[in-house]
Amino acid sequence: MLYEKEEPRQPKEPTGWVFLCNNGTERECLALKLFGSPKKEWNRVSQIKRGDVLFLLNYETNRLHGVFEAVTDGEMNIEPYAFDGYFPAQVRVIRKLKCSPADKGALLPLIKKGWIRTSKTGVMLFPWRLGSKFLDALWRIFLELPLVPPPTVALAHHRALDGDVTDSYGERQVDDWLHRHVPYKHIYKYSLEREGQHISCDWYVPEIDLYMEYWGFTGGERSQLPIKHKFYQDNSLQAIDIHEDELHILDDVLPKKIKRAVPRCRLRK
Repeated sequence: MLYEKEEPRQPKEPTGWVFLCNNGTERECLALKLFGSPKKEWNRVSQIKRGDVLFLLNYETNRLHGVFEAVTDGEMNIEPYAFDGYFPAQVRVIRKLKCSPADKGALLPLIKKGWIRTSKTGVMLFPWRLGSKFLDALWRIFLELPLVPPPTVALAHHRALDGDVTDSYGERQVDDWLHRHVPYKHIYKYSLEREGQHISCDWYVPEIDLYMEYWGFTGGERSQLPIKHKFYQDNSLQAIDIHEDELHILDDVLPKKIKRAVPRCRLRK
């Protein structure tokens, strides 16, 4: 009996992916060994297969954590209550190389090559999918980093254009927008009290008597949202909200929100 000779299987070319996190979700990602993305990115996450190489970029500190391996395919709601339910497109991971995260300086060779781009705010931008050459270069960079990671992840503070030191990358973006476009002085972390109740407002613009609040995706501060809304309403104060998922469209949403609250306000283009 004759058998057809099987052709040798070609080894699967490694594929890499970069997930995003902030200071709040970074801890959860590393503790749960779980990376997540919004539901709208399911098409991308669904292409991740067990054995793929993964990295985690904290866009607030601009540090890339690695090197991880997917131990599941991309799935929906592996941990339904992780990340407060905001990032259901998930993949379970294990760490393949225990080392410190790579900062912008360590990744500068790839930035100079144009493999990694940077946004106007300095955040590193990676390709949608990482090929074998890109992965080889990243492996070499991570192998040169210290093998003992920091025991804790420190909260990063961010200095805005006007000197304000904000608590997060998102707040710095909003503060910079106000500095560029609102021709009145704004006060960051403004304390106010009415009838014995005290709150801290993210920004106050005295000349137009406007209060502004920034809300990230995660974090205990979100529990303050209904409390602050009631405070502003009870005291007839003009206030607007800015949410983390609006950061990339500030030029579109903020002028509308400000004009709606204070029609007489004139903004710089």
